[in-house]
Amino acid sequence: MRGHGTPRGAVLVGFMGAGKSSVGKEVARRLGAEFVDVDDRIEADTGKRIPEIFSSEGEQAFRERERKAIRDAVSVPGRVIATGGGAFLDAENRRRLKAYAPVIFLDVSPAGALTRLAGDTSRPLLSGEDREKAVAELMARRRPAYSEADFRVDTENLPPDRVAGKVLHLLARGTKGGPSGERAGKERRGG
Repeated sequence: MRGHGTPRGAVLVGFMGAGKSSVGKEVARRLGAEFVDVDDRIEADTGKRIPEIFSSEGEQAFRERERKAIRDAVSVPGRVIATGGGAFLDAENRRRLKAYAPVIFLDVSPAGALTRLAGDTSRPLLSGEDREKAVAELMARRRPAYSEADFRVDTENLPPDRVAGKVLHLLARGTKGGPSGERAGKERRGG
């Protein structure tokens, strides 16, 4: 249920397998907001699955489609938007999304991501033989951009409804600190 003063919209960013889509649907349901999954919009607009777009058009063309889908997503106020894992690396996307609504980085460890993505062959950037190495390298490259989010929520070993509760708590509080929602770019210090 939406609290007094809770922003109606939110943007969820993070690595693949962090739970952006499942958490986003739950946050939207509780806020009474429309949910937009950017990757789903791209697939609906093109009639192709993401891996097909990557293989037939390349990553650059996919990223341009992603920018357009984000522009469309932020054109209507009050939505809960889940981005693809690499969307927040693009400076234009970051600027648009941060101007739109609070941005929440759903954080997951490399091991957690690998567990959640086990058996998932639809991730073009993880199509090589050494998925563990690919995840670690991608996460390391993406973390600086993710740290520009307004909030960080650790999703490790938590079901989507619990993560959604943490997100809603942060949105209602409107603060940038706390055990489940540290300022995205900072790690907790001390006890």
